[in-house]
Amino acid sequence: MKHTSSILLVLAMMFMGPMMAQKQVYKLPIDAGVKLSGNEFGFMMPTTAIKLDVTVTKVREIKGYYADDAEKMLGLTNVIANNRTYYKLCNVEISTEIVPDNTQTYLVEPSSNMIKSNSLAQSLLQKSSTIDGKSYAYSTKTSNIPDFFKNYANVSYTETEDDFVETKIINGVVTQVPANRTKLVSKSAGQKVQEAADRITQIRKDRNSLIAGEQEVAYSKEALELMINELNQAENDYLDLFRGIVLEDETHYIFYFIPESDNLCFDIFSLDQHEGFAAPASENGVRYQLRFSPIVNMPQYTVSSDVKPSPKGFPIRQEQQFEVYLQLNHENVHNFGTFSMLQWSPVKFLPCNLDPDINNIGFIF
Repeated sequence: MKHTSSILLVLAMMFMGPMMAQKQVYKLPIDAGVKLSGNEFGFMMPTTAIKLDVTVTKVREIKGYYADDAEKMLGLTNVIANNRTYYKLCNVEISTEIVPDNTQTYLVEPSSNMIKSNSLAQSLLQKSSTIDGKSYAYSTKTSNIPDFFKNYANVSYTETEDDFVETKIINGVVTQVPANRTKLVSKSAGQKVQEAADRITQIRKDRNSLIAGEQEVAYSKEALELMINELNQAENDYLDLFRGIVLEDETHYIFYFIPESDNLCFDIFSLDQHEGFAAPASENGVRYQLRFSPIVNMPQYTVSSDVKPSPKGFPIRQEQQFEVYLQLNHENVHNFGTFSMLQWSPVKFLPCNLDPDINNIGFIF
């Protein structure tokens, strides 16, 4: 009889051990009537956010002061006829980040092993970032109007020599003496145009003379290259007065986007030639999309949002592989490559007696 009692005691301890280690996992919101112990903590499953770095260029075309005379004076036909500003897309880069999924939140009653091992306290030290989907600009590079172009319009005067006869009394004798004086006079528009055209012609002659070696001084190769480069720059400065200038201001926009699991194509941003960049996509301008194409058949990723866990282990997801494309009006324009995504993976549950490192499977909140 005593032997039988000992066997029963051992069996009771064997069954009580797993019960003491049992975890309870409740998907929020929890059902009414569920009794809680007070030791529960919040757990969020991970999901994959897309980080986009979009480079947009603001182009400013500025008409040259002498654009109307460009063809007549220099034979230039491809010149900027009117001032205008527009925006263009230069580059899009993406990367992924693992973030909390606020659609998959749980309340977990820890096992006795987790409490004893202090693993929860260590997991609470992990940092989780929140993604709000807002965009912001950074690292804007602005191009300034060149000083020569900006200041040339102010050069509106020239010096002239005015000759005249001055009457003086010298040694008691009235005498007329030749004299001259320098004065500033306003340049006419025609004079300024002709002056700029003449300067271009002279620069070209000077450069050709250097290249042909007509100068008396034997310049070194380095000195010759320096002078030719300076003449090229001077010629371009004067040519800009006729053909105009183009300035480009480059802006990077960084924003995060979390794809939902019930769709594979998303409007991500828009670009309007007059208003510029907008994220999320606005009604104006052309719309760009991100499209996710699964490497394997889609049914594997289908998962109901109503999945209710039994009181077992932690819920987990496994990354799945997707090709990601940039689309313009739903036509592929760029392939970013293959990326691992979590939200299209079905929710599964670990065994109740397995206490994983929470940092590897989700976030505590």
